[in-house]
Amino acid sequence: MKDKTVLIYLPIKPEMAKANNLPVKLPVLAEDLEKIADRDRIELDIIIRGLEAQCKIERDDYYESYLLYYYFEAFKRALNSGAIGESKEYLDKAGKIKKDYRYHFYRGLMFREEARTELAEIELRRSIEMNDEFYIGYFELGRLLQSQEEFDDAIASYLKSIEESGGQFALPFVAVIDCFISKGEYNEALEIAGKIGKGFPLYSDILLRKGVILNEVQKFALAEETFTESIGSNEDWRSFYNRSFSKARQGKLYEAYEDLKTAYAISGNHDVLYELAINEKNMGMLEDSLSHCRSYYNNTADQKALMFESRVLDMMGEYDVALELLDDTYLELKTLLLLHKYLSEGVIERELVFENTLNESYYRYLRGRFLSKDFSTCNLIESGKINVESLTGLLSELDNAEVTKRISAFSEGTIPKEIREITLAEMGFFTELIYQMEAYPSQQEYLSYLMAFLISGSGKTTGIFRTLLYVQRWVLSGLPFRTDSFIDEYLEELKDLSFDFALRIAKLSAYGGTDVDTLEEEANENPEEVTLAILCALEKGTVSEIKTNNDSLGKYIMRLSRSGGE
Repeated sequence: MKDKTVLIYLPIKPEMAKANNLPVKLPVLAEDLEKIADRDRIELDIIIRGLEAQCKIERDDYYESYLLYYYFEAFKRALNSGAIGESKEYLDKAGKIKKDYRYHFYRGLMFREEARTELAEIELRRSIEMNDEFYIGYFELGRLLQSQEEFDDAIASYLKSIEESGGQFALPFVAVIDCFISKGEYNEALEIAGKIGKGFPLYSDILLRKGVILNEVQKFALAEETFTESIGSNEDWRSFYNRSFSKARQGKLYEAYEDLKTAYAISGNHDVLYELAINEKNMGMLEDSLSHCRSYYNNTADQKALMFESRVLDMMGEYDVALELLDDTYLELKTLLLLHKYLSEGVIERELVFENTLNESYYRYLRGRFLSKDFSTCNLIESGKINVESLTGLLSELDNAEVTKRISAFSEGTIPKEIREITLAEMGFFTELIYQMEAYPSQQEYLSYLMAFLISGSGKTTGIFRTLLYVQRWVLSGLPFRTDSFIDEYLEELKDLSFDFALRIAKLSAYGGTDVDTLEEEANENPEEVTLAILCALEKGTVSEIKTNNDSLGKYIMRLSRSGGE
């Protein structure tokens, strides 16, 4: 006796049938009936089995049109889950019914998933040739072309998608902006973004891209505002992540830190963790920075993390641990770490060789400075490392209420959110400390981050301190000071701390800065202006002519002039 197929025809309300693209009488296999009892929705496989059975019993254009639709739905489900073989099976079944524009469209998507881009393009173009109003086809063709970096053709396809959808399909608007960004045509991208109103369905995505462009063109304050607006409508981790960049370039270290923490909490993205480690290092938070850097490396095996980790360990005085991380690919850094290790042990006579001229010259200076003399003593250094408690005690004695308030907050376990500008006296005190720490280069590095954040919280202050440290080493090394060479060596690092301060340094070679006479006439005690004046004077050989009322800074300038800064 032959098996008989028993179908039950479920009546579907017309409005429900229309909403779910179902026939008003849905054929369902009798054995599947219990699987849909008391359920709000019918599974895709049950619908397909019923329609297949119906079309096998009697070919019917009405039911075949629904079966074709659900084959494509099953194809998408399989393709999205990575089941290429299964998706091909459904596509083949659909092709046996009808090879319309949808068949070629989905075939193009399958080829794209298999990285068979030429075949994918052929199929997608065939699809829109068969239906020249198929706006989704133009969009997917644009995506394919964009992935091949054929941006002009991709833009044309996206614009056609927008045209055919009557501007109702949102995705190609975003994609066009992405193409212009990839081409570096930021004005065009901003022009499109500026024409899109708040009612646009993907407005937060538009704001995200607008903010990215503003970051690229160094309009960081505007970028920050844009990301803030985007976050107001959609707390996308990418907006927090990119806003942290905007804030960091404005010297807002703590605010950038907060945004990075939020971005990581939302996304768990490892790249965010690496940026967080950098930010924490810039704030002098070495233990946290080390922890996040190690976590990043453990999850990515990215070699750049090893070099970064070794530099953090260097400032922590963990020289042996740092050295174990590096192979001979990082020979220059390893040699620098060895120098710092030997100095921390009170030893300088070992013969080291550096490839970098500045490193080699400064090493020769240190050998001459300490080879036959006792190492300079610094009350802040204990066992080769900065005693943070001693440092905060000294900073509390600077007779500045704002500094005292910040130090008190840190002592209580909180990080002040406010930023303050440093005074010339505080700048002078820093130069005094790095002179006392001359035998401890790694601790000079640490001090430039830690002290700047303790008393100021501004990336510009850190940039000023880093500049003063680099200038001292450059001049003491005996190399001629050239502004262009200094810019080449350090500008990128300074940009990450305060873009505006770094930009002023970059302009020195072309436009100069505050000259010595003007500085004296105006009795200018702005630390930024004095730092720029020192750089200019070193280039001109007039650094000894800089006058200051701060004794510590005066001694720093005197050391520069006596060591070849004339």
